[in-house]
Amino acid sequence: MRQLIFVTTMALIMACSSSSSGPESDTTAPPSDTVAEVSVSIDEGVATDSFTEPDLPSEVDTSTPPPVLPPAEPYNFTGARPWFTCPTEAIVPETIQVTAFDSVDQNFGGDNLREVTAEVSFPEGQWAQVGMWVQLECPQSGLCDHWDRSASVQMLLDDSEEAGHTKFIELARHITPYRVEMCQYIDITELAPLLKGTRTISSWIDTWVGPGHAQGEGWRVTVKFIFYPGSEELPSEIINVWGRRRITVGEIEPDASVGAQTDPVQFNLPEDFSKVVAHLITTGHSFGNTYNCAEFCEMRQDVLVNESVFSVNPWRNDCASNPVSPQYGTWEYPRNGWCPGAISVGNRIDITEGVHGGSNVLDFDILLGNGTVYDNTSPVDQLPHEWVSLKLYVYE
Repeated sequence: MRQLIFVTTMALIMACSSSSSGPESDTTAPPSDTVAEVSVSIDEGVATDSFTEPDLPSEVDTSTPPPVLPPAEPYNFTGARPWFTCPTEAIVPETIQVTAFDSVDQNFGGDNLREVTAEVSFPEGQWAQVGMWVQLECPQSGLCDHWDRSASVQMLLDDSEEAGHTKFIELARHITPYRVEMCQYIDITELAPLLKGTRTISSWIDTWVGPGHAQGEGWRVTVKFIFYPGSEELPSEIINVWGRRRITVGEIEPDASVGAQTDPVQFNLPEDFSKVVAHLITTGHSFGNTYNCAEFCEMRQDVLVNESVFSVNPWRNDCASNPVSPQYGTWEYPRNGWCPGAISVGNRIDITEGVHGGSNVLDFDILLGNGTVYDNTSPVDQLPHEWVSLKLYVYE
């Protein structure tokens, strides 16, 4: 039996209503409505225990209600699916915009700028929507990175040594395009309860080129948050199961399997919750292995909750329709959870029927698309893997 991990939760006090590591690899799961799959029985039992909840940042004042601001006309994120192209018209003036990175260079050269961080002060208020603007431009030389790279924007939640995979919460996953620019605008309203006070935001691109490199010189990155005043039902609690983490697939030995890499996670729910949604983001990388996994093969993602299994297949077969085109390389090919030059919004999975008030246990598995165990019998140097993040939205 594997060891049980206790997940760190962010208790949210609400004052309003509620990759690519190599050439050609590395994302966008097709945006989908909330998914609930048929539950099946699980035999494995695990022990449970309690955990403590961290305090909110000292900068967050929960003693007084946030100011009431004039409402802003909402943005049609649903109509922007599945590519979420940045709007060409101006954002409505009633919004509040907060910039984390403004044309910041990211590359690998004399300075390692694969990951950059910024301190961001978020506004107080009641929000009907929060949008996140992610833009990649070529560096001053005009030489964008030639390859599709895994990339992610995260926020620091817990800086303690014990935080592990809950140190950061992932705000957005994307894959860079082949040698051209991109701009996408996504809905992150569910994360609004965390966007308070002063926070550390990080932008990571798995690039290995920089100034003077023959295959491009990297990217200039802009990330900003747009707050739309108004009211919306928001989660009363966000449970950060994992920030972005790497999971190798295809190793069936007991000490190297997916199960060996992902210990069960125990979490508590209030007795009066009304809904729980799991937000899972997965993108598969590496090719040339058995079945060309994990980039060019279909893989099923199983979220196991107590005695229920909720399954999704994030296969993306519409890459050839990406408006960030034409690109170079194999940008038109279908992929496991992503397309070059696109945001991976992941899957939102309604797990309400599988949970209950009090203690619950969550586990995770990755199988082939047909539900069988993946055995990589012809590995290449870069083992097949997925970048995975998971968080739970709890509603009262």
